[in-house]
Amino acid sequence: MNETPEKVRENEELRKIYEEDVAELTGANWRDSKVLEKIERNCKRRKRRVGEIVSVGELKVGADYHHAALIFQHGDTTVDFKKANELAKKGMDLGEERSKWLYAATYDRWMRSLGKPQKYGTQFKKGKNNMPELAEPIDRSTTDEERAKYNVPPLAEAVEIHKKKYGLK
Repeated sequence: MNETPEKVRENEELRKIYEEDVAELTGANWRDSKVLEKIERNCKRRKRRVGEIVSVGELKVGADYHHAALIFQHGDTTVDFKKANELAKKGMDLGEERSKWLYAATYDRWMRSLGKPQKYGTQFKKGKNNMPELAEPIDRSTTDEERAKYNVPPLAEAVEIHKKKYGLK
């Protein structure tokens, strides 16, 4: 009798940490310093725990790599952003569709942390009247076709999509 190998499942603890991160950061009042302090503390705590999970080899499927990448994306050092990019790449290589955009975003954040231009146009800063604008410099040689490979919108649409995502007008 042939036995079918058990399907490898995503790491439940990692998924819960990811969901907690997304829930906390979505809709947060970014102008409230107490909220920002709490977010910073929680991001550091989540990153510490995810680092432990990664270090013992508990990432098995693309979703695990995606979840870990997002947590490191919310880190605060060049090392964090590089790690986030490596994790997103692995998630993408394992077929996790969500990791395509995250790969581009982690790359851009990593490059910006090194003082280099972002490639894909995923990083924003506060502009006039606290409205988002693309963070310069941007490598303008990257085409919209290349951005599309990573589910990144054309630069001409990026700011409006960002505003809509965060309920800004």
